[in-house]
Amino acid sequence: MHLNGWHRLWLLASGVWAVAILALAGAFQFDGDHAFPTAGMVLFLLRLWLVPVAAVYASGRGVAWVRRGFTPTHEGPLPTR
Repeated sequence: MHLNGWHRLWLLASGVWAVAILALAGAFQFDGDHAFPTAGMVLFLLRLWLVPVAAVYASGRGVAWVRRGFTPTHEGPLPTR
């Protein structure tokens, strides 16, 4: 699988966002009574990470799709004058 620059940027941003979410989870963990996170907290954090990451990826794919629609394709021979 070949990753272009935009995919690499998306992977890097997703990783940075995951670290930020885990740091946030750690901050909440020290303030609470629980030694282990509850299932509800894990699902909340998973959604907090997944929804923006998926939205950014889908938006990028959409922009690329629209941009490809504006590029001319030459399927047949070019007309001559």
